[in-house]
Amino acid sequence: MPNALMSGTTSGGTAAGTGSNSGAPAPIAAKSFVRSSLEHREPSGIDKSLQISSSDQDLGAFPIPAYGFLRHVYLLVTVAGGAGASTFSADAPWNLLKNIVIQEPNGATISQFNSGYDLYLANKYGGYKGFNDPKAKPDFATVTSGGGMTFMLRIPLELSNRTALGSLPNQNAAAAFQLRATLSAASTVYSSAPATTLPTVRVRVITEAWDQPALSSDGSANATTPPALNTTQYWSKQIYPVVAGTNMIRLTRVGNYLRNLGFVYRDATGARVSFASNSFAAPAQIFFDTRPIDTIEQIIWRSTMAERYGYSGTYDAVNGLDNGVWWYDFCHEFDGRVGSELNDQWLPTLASTRLELQGNFGVAGTLEVLTNDVSVAGNVFQA
Repeated sequence: MPNALMSGTTSGGTAAGTGSNSGAPAPIAAKSFVRSSLEHREPSGIDKSLQISSSDQDLGAFPIPAYGFLRHVYLLVTVAGGAGASTFSADAPWNLLKNIVIQEPNGATISQFNSGYDLYLANKYGGYKGFNDPKAKPDFATVTSGGGMTFMLRIPLELSNRTALGSLPNQNAAAAFQLRATLSAASTVYSSAPATTLPTVRVRVITEAWDQPALSSDGSANATTPPALNTTQYWSKQIYPVVAGTNMIRLTRVGNYLRNLGFVYRDATGARVSFASNSFAAPAQIFFDTRPIDTIEQIIWRSTMAERYGYSGTYDAVNGLDNGVWWYDFCHEFDGRVGSELNDQWLPTLASTRLELQGNFGVAGTLEVLTNDVSVAGNVFQA
């Protein structure tokens, strides 16, 4: 053994102490934020009722009550009081709400969902909770007689319930987060609205938060803020025209880490194009700075979504994939399922990044792209 190594070891083979603190106990690390805090949930005081009409109706702007660190804003929607037979549109009941926006106290938009259907997709495919499909919630219901419905959706802020990453400080009542939403017209929600009486919609809002931990407990220090505090995720939507044939679509929402891309393919009538038509990009190619990083046949893409989410039911039914929705995630590396990720697969992009989708589309229409990107405010990656 070289002398340099011999001089630093004892006869037992352990490193010999050389400093005055060699016998001192190792410092105790602060307990993690999730271990130090408590989950908190409360009604926000927002409770709004309106009867559906032939026009969109603004529900208003509402402050989110200050408390701890905001995780999610939870919408509970009940619709009742209608009379007459009805038929729901393909994106119902989720499209009952539209223009759903969460704004920071300074007015900057965090999440904007043009349609409640987009928020439904973020809930189902975003990777936030283990019980993902909103249709599989125990109290979900739609009733054709009178056009009634009950559903629940979260507006996501927290990225990981495992670490609390993305929870935002919400402790100043004078500078509150704002929620805005619009109630859609009857013609949006129903392909055939209740003829006798249109129902009344009640929207209640519940906030989910983390408590503010004490500085210490159980004789050791606590982490008093979530990791990488002020790391913020955003949801946005871009719409691109599609021609029948080959399309190269440049995705413009770049500059942060990308966590999810959701592609919703609609024909000229606005209907989601069914999987059975095989009209989506065949094959689809994802280009990153002009390099093809993925070439995906449709059957492989659907199989990948089923593997990562467990959705193997009938299309558009409970726990099934959604016709026309092609989801591409960067957050499945923890255990192969989407969510509670280690963040290692998030795709880093710059303002100059060229991110493109190319493929041969069977019919003309539009491609809606839901982008979930993350602005980091510290080290969000684990060793």
